[in-house]
Amino acid sequence: MDTPQLQKDKLKIINWITQLKDHSLVEKIKTLMKEPGKPYPLTNEQQEILDSQVNSDKNLYTDAEVLFTELKKNNGL
Repeated sequence: MDTPQLQKDKLKIINWITQLKDHSLVEKIKTLMKEPGKPYPLTNEQQEILDSQVNSDKNLYTDAEVLFTELKKNNGL
């Protein structure tokens, strides 16, 4: 992303944040600011879903990169 576009995007985000009325969203943003290098924390339910997939049959799933490549090709991107 080029620098001018990055600056525009950051200003849009700042403007959006100043208009927030949802306290829980503000708290999530504050958490992200404290831990910029860490991934967004998962809920217990989300973590359980991921954990349940570890031992699942890999033949039932399509690799995400393969799927992404096919979607781009099929949509002319």
